[in-house]
Amino acid sequence: MKKKPIYIILTILLGLAYSFTSGQAKPGKMHGQLFRIVFYNVENLFDTIDDPAKNDADFLPGSRIAWTMERYQAKLDHLNQVISAMAGDKPAAVIGLCEVENKDVLNDLVTSPAILKYQYQIIHRESPDERGIDNGLLYDPEQFRPVSVRAIPVDITSFGEDHTRDILYVKGVISKSKTDTLHIFVNHWPSRSEGKEVSEPKRMVAARALKNATDSLIALNNHPLILIMGDLNDEPADKSLAEGLGALPPSGSLEPANLYNLGYQPFQQGKGTLYYKDWDLFDQVIISGNFWNKSKGFVYSGTKGNIFSADYLLFTNKEGISRPNRTAAKDYYGGYSDHLPVYIDLLIQK
Repeated sequence: MKKKPIYIILTILLGLAYSFTSGQAKPGKMHGQLFRIVFYNVENLFDTIDDPAKNDADFLPGSRIAWTMERYQAKLDHLNQVISAMAGDKPAAVIGLCEVENKDVLNDLVTSPAILKYQYQIIHRESPDERGIDNGLLYDPEQFRPVSVRAIPVDITSFGEDHTRDILYVKGVISKSKTDTLHIFVNHWPSRSEGKEVSEPKRMVAARALKNATDSLIALNNHPLILIMGDLNDEPADKSLAEGLGALPPSGSLEPANLYNLGYQPFQQGKGTLYYKDWDLFDQVIISGNFWNKSKGFVYSGTKGNIFSADYLLFTNKEGISRPNRTAAKDYYGGYSDHLPVYIDLLIQK
């Protein structure tokens, strides 16, 4: 995680704007009805069924990871534990997920006994990603009602034969009110497996596709409430986010139509959501400025953004370094995910 001097100065400015803390998912004292939004890269949530159209060979019985029904069920149990722990007085209203194989695994997740009581509904679209992983959204119909869904393609075929995940767009409203419309974008941008510099142009394509979509919303609506979440495979100060998407640090005068990245402060504090040689903060939430400029409906308080880092989500290696307790790499580890979830708390004020 490389930090530039200018962003150290921004850290001081950001401190007054909001806090993005790590730890248990406990809501603070706020006025209004809590509306929690979560994003979680669940690290290869694959079933055990061979799909010839997908590259799922590593997650089948007899594979190098020896993915079995017992291991798949353990994965579901662990994810349910996290979803339950992140509930406050009520479940999270919306949960964005990435690295899910298909709609069936999401159905297995929401019908597991630990979270069946929440009655989560599923939004999913198949993506052309060669690994066979997609984005998805779970929502509590008691809190959120989707009115429109579409997939936004991210075309990186000009770089070769690669395909990547579509951006999942969901437009919705508060279930028991029509005060505000919420525009949600669930992302999983191209990875850094080829190296940061080589792969950066692909993430710029994703950033521009998302920027085109948000610009269109801003042009057609009066200060739309835009919420972007995802594993962006870049950090807040990287080119794809700072220039391609134009996501700013939330400091100074917050303009309603601008996008503000709630990951800047934890990034400067050395916090992260995954660990590779050092902590990286790839999982982020970005919102439009209008959330701060309203007195009714969806409002962002600026104090409750979080990286959820409960102890059981981490393991400490022999060098004494704690990192996310993942499910599998070359071997099976029986953990949760190689990423930590993030969330923010919106308020619904009347």
